[in-house]
Amino acid sequence: MARRKFATLKSFLNYIGVEGDRTIFTWVSASEGERWAQVIKGVTEKVKAMGPANKMVKKLDNFLQ
Repeated sequence: MARRKFATLKSFLNYIGVEGDRTIFTWVSASEGERWAQVIKGVTEKVKAMGPANKMVKKLDNFLQ
């Protein structure tokens, strides 16, 4: 059930301009602190490598001229 909801959310995010790779679905138990840290570090690195979400950033070029 959760995976289906996440797939729907990911489709919606893609529709509004947020790349699907900016989100992740994984299971980490409360007792797996080290695994949690690895997952967060991996996602953070991946998103940083992707750069800004251009569709979500307001363009000010025309405004500043």
